[in-house]
Amino acid sequence: MQAYYEIETDIPKNHRLNLVLPDEIPEGKAKLAIIYEAPNKQIKNAEDLINAIKKFRVTQTVSKQEIKALIEEGRA
Repeated sequence: MQAYYEIETDIPKNHRLNLVLPDEIPEGKAKLAIIYEAPNKQIKNAEDLINAIKKFRVTQTVSKQEIKALIEEGRA
């Protein structure tokens, strides 16, 4: 059975957290998820756009026929 525990905190400049859990949570394996507000970054100039494109990675090649099929599927 899984259980859920939530706590809010502020992330300091050093990005290190020291977390003390309640005694009710047993020792053993656990998953930790960090949910935060991502800042809205708007591209303000051509250099920002170029840098964003450089960071973009294509992991799969797609043929012209597959692209056309995807476009047609999106139009349907």
